[in-house]
Amino acid sequence: MSKQVKLTAQPRAAAGKGETNRLRRSGRVPAILYGFAVEPTAVSVDDRELYHALHGPAGRNALIALDIEGASTLVVVRDLQRHALRRDTLHVDFVAVDRNARIEVDVPIHLVDVDDVARDGGYLNHVRHAVPIQVRPLDTPDFIELSVAGMAIGDVKRLGDIIPMLPEGADIADDADRVIVTITAPTGGGATEDAEEGDATAAAATEGAADGDAAA
Repeated sequence: MSKQVKLTAQPRAAAGKGETNRLRRSGRVPAILYGFAVEPTAVSVDDRELYHALHGPAGRNALIALDIEGASTLVVVRDLQRHALRRDTLHVDFVAVDRNARIEVDVPIHLVDVDDVARDGGYLNHVRHAVPIQVRPLDTPDFIELSVAGMAIGDVKRLGDIIPMLPEGADIADDADRVIVTITAPTGGGATEDAEEGDATAAAATEGAADGDAAA
């Protein structure tokens, strides 16, 4: 389950492009805090500290204990704006959450036992790489492991198959019939050879008919 990541924020002036540009030049990211039981507050955070907070096991789903002048608030990142070319962070929204109420997050799906797929010539297609779930913040899993051991051509795993793996009280927030992974038969080789053989047979029959007409 996700662990809280500590991140320190400082209050900032709420408006002014000059102020936000000054913060970015000094290595800080302008941000806003809003949500459960807090007043909207303009803050800034250290760019490197934010990067490390969002590149742990939970990624963007990290639960952050945001400290502002000694007061800690449990938050998640809801919007993160990046520069189109440089990819540096321009602004971030921190949303305060109630630790006892469910939130919706996208959790990565990791396939395991890939080497144990049936050796019948099928291709493994990982269609869905994340699942939206409703879960209490502190119960949010970093990822969900789905075994594909024994899957053969024609087999399918769906979102409904991961429900037993979710934390207590959590549920998927999407159609349970959506496909996660399939095993499909190879295409092209056998069908092409059959088609070529059929063409050759048809050509031979045509030539034979033409020879018969000539003889007549």
